[in-house]
Amino acid sequence: MSRGGFRQGAGRKKEYTEPVKKILLGLPESVLEELDQFAEKRKLSRPKAVAELLKLVQEKPPSVQLKSVLMEELLELQNEIRKSQ
Repeated sequence: MSRGGFRQGAGRKKEYTEPVKKILLGLPESVLEELDQFAEKRKLSRPKAVAELLKLVQEKPPSVQLKSVLMEELLELQNEIRKSQ
């Protein structure tokens, strides 16, 4: 009788359909507080909140006015990610 190994339907479900690359991200405390507020309101983790904000920036300017500092940081992050790919 074998034990362990892959079993269909076992384990965590993947959150993304593409490979995930971990990054270290440094943000000013005020921006981090704003990110945490955004994440908390939407019941998201920090990484998912960053992904959501980047998605919003790519689609269209967000209807909710975010502080310009946060938007600048997100655009800078987006440019850095594109350069590293």
